[in-house]
Amino acid sequence: MSEVALVYPYVYRHAPDTMLFYPLGIAQLGALLREGGVDVEVVDLTFRGMDHAMDELEASRPRVIGMYVAITMIDNARALAGMIRERVPGAVLVCGGPMPTVSPERFVPDFDVVFRGEAVQSFPRFCADYLRSGRLEDILSMSGRYPGICFLENGALVRVPVRPSRKKELDRLPVPELRDFDHAGYQKFWREHSGFSPACVMTTYGCPYDCDFCSKPIFGRYYRPRGMEGILREIMAIRSRGYDGLWVADDCFTLDIDHVRRFCRMLIREGLQMAWTCLSRAEPVPDRNIELMKQAGCRRVYFGLESGSDEVLRLMNKHTTTEAAGLTVRRFSEMGIQTAGFFMIGYPGETYETIETTLQWALSLPLDDISFTIPVPLPGTRLYKRVCGIRSDMDWQYENENRMTYSSEFDEEYLHRRIAETRERFSARRRPA
Repeated sequence: MSEVALVYPYVYRHAPDTMLFYPLGIAQLGALLREGGVDVEVVDLTFRGMDHAMDELEASRPRVIGMYVAITMIDNARALAGMIRERVPGAVLVCGGPMPTVSPERFVPDFDVVFRGEAVQSFPRFCADYLRSGRLEDILSMSGRYPGICFLENGALVRVPVRPSRKKELDRLPVPELRDFDHAGYQKFWREHSGFSPACVMTTYGCPYDCDFCSKPIFGRYYRPRGMEGILREIMAIRSRGYDGLWVADDCFTLDIDHVRRFCRMLIREGLQMAWTCLSRAEPVPDRNIELMKQAGCRRVYFGLESGSDEVLRLMNKHTTTEAAGLTVRRFSEMGIQTAGFFMIGYPGETYETIETTLQWALSLPLDDISFTIPVPLPGTRLYKRVCGIRSDMDWQYENENRMTYSSEFDEEYLHRRIAETRERFSARRRPA
């Protein structure tokens, strides 16, 4: 019997363009709970599915079950919650993650407690208090101890304000606990898809920009770089599990150039020889820093390019231009680092002409990979407030489905067709003659 179970309800269904990583947030919570002496079970559904997960939970009968929920996991999470109520009666059912953060009211009917925002401080404290007390009503009566907690009380939703972790608190966090995951499965997936096996790491938290479509429910706008000592410990733990690469999952890794230089110099100094990729805004990076990134093992940079129209970029509140973005992409490519671009077409307020401009611009850039999405108005974004007819009953089967989720002026069949045609032209351009 375990005291706390942490559940990741994502199931890999072999969708195209998938990027599989063990759930870093759950690994971090697992380390914190074990540091506090709590017996923890982690249930990662990625390669095993829901039936196997329920068998494990029924056998271990944990007193607290916490579940991470992103937008494509909502149906799985609710289905699991129903099964847990039936097969593990008496367990306190908790959820957190992006969707519970932006819409806690959607989850309180199925879960006893919802945590919004960063839970690294509040959730372990909640678990420790409950395991000592055994009475949920006693714990909720002192809810101020748990920033971000939400629950129903007499039919009303109680919300304790979220408190982001301070930099000094982040630097004191233990290395994420990696014993609980199918590393062979994750590494096999990556070697088949890319020839090396990266694990996820975050070196900064938060993004100060305010793009119209972007949801940052967990880390918000409060930008905090981590210290290199903690990052190095985490990378060494990753290497010890057999990974030979890193996916740097920061929202905008190149925002703080001094931080980028410290990270690169640390990798070079330690001789880690880890190939890595990162996300970046398409803003100028000095050549000497691009060269340093390459020396440190940077293999590819993913840019949020979004649109080939400056007017649409203004609609998106991107605070950049196509000219600046194009120059940045070309400099990385010329200096030997692969580039990838994320694009969005069918944005509210644009035209069929600007869509075609974006598609042609994407093909003109020296990109090694491209990705196109139809806008998804995520709760908590300005885009969500702007559009009409948002569907709340979407049954997401794959994490990267391009589906219209609101009333749009654009024909969805046209968008799908043009995306497919553009991807085919891109692929043909890259095939050897």
